[in-house]
Amino acid sequence: CPGHEASPWRVWMAADCCYHLAHAALWLAFHGIWRLRVEGREHVPRQGGAILAPNHISNVDPPAVGAAAPRPVYFMAKEELYQMPLLGRILPRLHAFPVRRGTVDRAALRRAEELLRAGELVVIFPEGRESETGQLQAFQPGTALLALRAGVPVVPVWIEGTDGVMPYGTMLPRWSRRPVRVRFGPPLRLDDLAAAADRRQALADGTARIRAAVAALAEGE
Repeated sequence: CPGHEASPWRVWMAADCCYHLAHAALWLAFHGIWRLRVEGREHVPRQGGAILAPNHISNVDPPAVGAAAPRPVYFMAKEELYQMPLLGRILPRLHAFPVRRGTVDRAALRRAEELLRAGELVVIFPEGRESETGQLQAFQPGTALLALRAGVPVVPVWIEGTDGVMPYGTMLPRWSRRPVRVRFGPPLRLDDLAAAADRRQALADGTARIRAAVAALAEGE
């Protein structure tokens, strides 16, 4: 980590030190405590921009995907988290950027597109919020929109077991009998929709394809 004379806090916050140290800690926790099982890691592109599109059943889904992915990832994090004094300072160093839920947050979309065009992996939860029941909800069109704008593939992801680690509505992790599983599916390309005359229909078709691919992973297909 850079900074010969920097304080420990400044060293921790510098560059990607925070991300890599946190990633190592989460990797150990998910493998050692919650018995993380990863399938289909070969489907995640080793270079170039791509969207990881998981289902969403727990607050620990983002770190679970980060621990399972073969390369660093970036996340959208709900804006409310940035109002917490300590967490708000650390989140940017964990590759997170804020998003206002329930709205079309153009700033968050621009940031995600910049990262994708720069060749990064960006995790986007197409449901937009956790599922209270664990069932797959309707998908928002933002994932398809970004894939078309940035010209990148979408990797569907299925997560299981995180709702045992941190059930809906709770804020502290716990031990769970069920292992956590993260399953990556083959990447989807939406290039054939890029020139569609009806943009709204193209987004609807792309969103439907992404949801179907994520749903198929629930059965291990």
